[in-house]
Formats: sequence, structure tokens, C-alpha cells
Amino acid sequence: MLKRLPLAHLAVITNRGSNRNLRGDNWVDPILKDETEVSHFEIDGPESVGALLERCAEVGAETIVVNGGDGTAGLVFAALLNGKAYSRLPALALLPAGKTNMTTSEWSLTGSPEGALKALLRERRAGTLADHIVTRPVLTLARGNGEAPLYGAFFGAADIVEGIRLCRRHIYPLKMPNAMSHVAAIALLLWRGLTADVTRGGVTVHEDEKIVERGNFFIVLVTALDEMLLGLRPVPGHASENSTLNYVSLRMGASTILAAIPGILRRLIKPGRGRTVERLERITLRFTGTYTLDGELYETTEERPLTLDGHRKLNFIWIPA
Repeated sequence: MLKRLPLAHLAVITNRGSNRNLRGDNWVDPILKDETEVSHFEIDGPESVGALLERCAEVGAETIVVNGGDGTAGLVFAALLNGKAYSRLPALALLPAGKTNMTTSEWSLTGSPEGALKALLRERRAGTLADHIVTRPVLTLARGNGEAPLYGAFFGAADIVEGIRLCRRHIYPLKMPNAMSHVAAIALLLWRGLTADVTRGGVTVHEDEKIVERGNFFIVLVTALDEMLLGLRPVPGHASENSTLNYVSLRMGASTILAAIPGILRRLIKPGRGRTVERLERITLRFTGTYTLDGELYETTEERPLTLDGHRKLNFIWIPA
């Protein structure tokens, strides 16, 4: 009879403030109750993530399950890559438990959080978890102010950030299902782009020392993902050698936004009138205003350029539904 190898330790980190976990019920522990060598930790706030990863390392967790949304995943990426808890980075499994789960759906687990966690545990018990490891480049954001870099998968700037604020104030509080909320959010963003009479400071985009473009934009996106919200896929017109990032911009103006809508309805965004879609290795942005990284909002000025690249990589457990 073959001797069964001991299961590698697994740790679950739960963000109680994420969309699925706000209901207040502890749905994770009942699923984990019969599992051996599994630890469950809860985030008290963003500042506690580093300490939790140190505890994961202390118990020997080789796989960390992130129970939250895209913003929670970004906090874990940053704590792993900026910290020293692990000398050899663990694999990450991301549960779709947030308001936005773009990173999870493309890089890790899909379906309901409960179903995704159960599928992960089945693979672990079968000893096949390592068969599902994929390596992905994560988005590194250097902020030009001496602070530690941020990490994530999706960066957004320009007028769309104001639209995100509107969605948070008027759509997300309605507690609609995620898919319905996202459709309503995109409709609100497009309506704002078509009707808002707003003049904002311009954005200058550099690749190395070369200016790619500058001007007033409705959308500026940089992402390590190939598929974004509601399955929208960038189709680049140009790709640099070794490029890992998708860059998308859409200039202000009703005519340019209307010209993009047919492609968006087909879940594609391609180069065209007032649109730039490229695949780049490294990009620098200069502007004054607000930007978002995986749903979290930050401020910058032109004196503090933002540089984004995809050179850092992490291993993920990918189990499609």
C-alpha cells in the first residue's frame, strides 16, 4: 500500500470588509473544519496584511488563499513583494469574494467563493494542486516619491476615476448583483463621458524617453490582464518586444466615445479614432489628480511621475470553473 504524503500547509486570509464577506456570516470555517494543516486568518486593516503573511510563513504555508476582491489581492501582492516574510514566495489562490474580481477570474478561481474554495481543497486532497500553478506578471507601480511600490493588475486614470466615484456613491449602495452593478456602472461611465462638461488637466504618457501621447483623456488604462470587466479585451495595434502590459487610452469627446461603443458591445477595444491600444513593457505617466489601482484610489502630481511595468511575477493556482 502506498504511503500518503502529508499535505502541504495552506493558509486562508479573509478580508471581512470585502463584498461577499460583509454579510457577516463565517462561511469559511465550516468548509475548513475537516481539513488538516490549514490556518485561517482575518485582516483587521490594510496595515495588518504584512503581519498575517509573517504568520503564514511561520506555520509553513506554501499556498495562501486570498478571500477578498481585487483590492485585497493587491494588498497581499505588495506585502509579499515588498516584505521579507518569505524567502521563497508561496503560490496564491484568489477567491472571487469582492465587488470586482477581474484578477481572480483571469488568474485564479471562478464561480462562487464557496465553490471555488471547495474545488481548491479537492485538488489539495488529491495531491494535484501543483498541477494548477501558473506564473503571471503583476503590475508594479512606482510612485516617484520614495515610497514602496504598489502592486496589482489594473490601473486607471483620467476622467473615468470620477465616474468610479459616482458608481461608489450611487450604484454600489443599491446592493445589486455584481454583474448587474457592473453593467450599470459602465452605462453611467459612458453617460458621463458623453454629457459631462468638464475640463481636466492633461496626461503625458512616456515609453522610455519617448512621448507616446499627451492630452485630455476620458480613459487611461494600464493592465497586466488580457480580459477586463465584463470580458472586455484589448486588441493592441502594436506590441513591444517582451511587453507584458496592455495600455488603453480614449480621448475626451462625444464623437470618440461613440466611435468606441460598437467595439465595447462586442467586448473588444481596438485602436481607432481617439483610441490608442498597445502592448508595452514599461510606461510612465505624468498628471495631477486621482488614479485607481484595483479599485483603491490614490493621488499624484506631475512632479511625481508614475512608472508601471510587469517585471515582477507571482505564482497562482488557476482552476477555471
